[in-house]
This record gives sequence, C-alpha cells and structure tokens, in this order.
Amino acid sequence: MKTTEDIELTTAGKLLDELKGFEKKYWHYNVVAWVDDDHTVGVVGIWQDEDDDLRIEVEEVEELEGIWTVDDVIQSLERYDKDTKVYLAGHGYYFAIDSEGSVFTDSDDDEVVGCYASIFGEYHISSWLTPQDLRDIAEERRKRKREARHETIALVIITIAVFGWLVYNIYALFAGIGGPTWEKILWIVVCCIVLFVNGATLYHNKE
Repeated sequence: MKTTEDIELTTAGKLLDELKGFEKKYWHYNVVAWVDDDHTVGVVGIWQDEDDDLRIEVEEVEELEGIWTVDDVIQSLERYDKDTKVYLAGHGYYFAIDSEGSVFTDSDDDEVVGCYASIFGEYHISSWLTPQDLRDIAEERRKRKREARHETIALVIITIAVFGWLVYNIYALFAGIGGPTWEKILWIVVCCIVLFVNGATLYHNKE
C-alpha cells in the first residue's frame, strides 16, 4: 500500500516463521492483534492489494466466532512471497504490526495468539464487503478444511486396507493358496491402481 507515513511494515515471511512456532500446540487458537492497549482485533481475511502488499483484514473482537485460527493464517500466508509487506486494516484504519523482537505471543486464558499493532493511517470504508461477508468467507474456508480432513482420514483407512489386501494376494500367489492364480493377479493389479490413485489424491490434498 502507498502511504505518506514513515512506517516500516513487517513481512509475510516473518509472520509465517513465527506462527509456525505455535502451529503444533496452538493451531486452533484464534489470531488477534492488540491495538494501542485499548482494542483487540481479530483476523477475518487476507488478500493482496493493488500495490502487491498483503492486507490482513481485521475487525474488533466481541467474540472469537469467525476469527481465523493460527492454522488458517499459516495456510493463507504460505501462498505469498515471503518478502511481501504486510499491514492490518479494519474499521477504517490501517495498523502496523510491531515486529521488533518476537511478533506473537499466546494467551491461554483467551485461547488466542496475538501481536501488538498501532494505527498509522485511515481509509474510506467500502460498502461492498462487510464484516459479516468476511465472517462468511472465513466460515466457508473452515468448512472446506473440515471436509478435506474427513476425506483424508477416509483415504488413509482405505489405503491401509487395500495395502493389506495387496500383501495378502502377493503372499497367496507365491504360496499357491486361495483362489485361482488369475484372480490373485487381477486383485494385485487393482490394488496397485487404487493405491496409486489414493496416494496421488492424498498428495494433492496436502498441497
């Protein structure tokens, strides 16, 4: 973003590196910013602005429903170049993240991971995208993630079962037990195809 203020913005890479330190234990905590010690705002969206800087949309926190989690923010930041400049925006104000030393800290009382930020500019609030719109976007994102997790679990279970059936048929083929040879060969081929398809799908889901 363009500004006349003498302000140094942090980068997506710095935020990403720090958040990954919270990923294992606090992946489900919501991400917030404490502004001038008076207000708490939460992340509700991330996109690149017309100047190729990263705009993290925030809104004042009344309750944590709809606020992005550590996992949400990490997945979004990973899509951008690590040198991309980052700022917060919400309620007509621009906020700069305090990036001296450690950026984020966790609060077990509120189950949030937060940073400190200060106002450095203002903007005209657009009427085409409301806070409710952003909450709906965040909820849809979480819904897709839940569906993807369920699909991954199902694929893993199927893959384990198919692998076991493959091993059995290979053993039966060489041991000369079970049904006809052609049937065991057919099952081996089918199992290999299923394992390949499942493996490719799991890899794609991970990406």
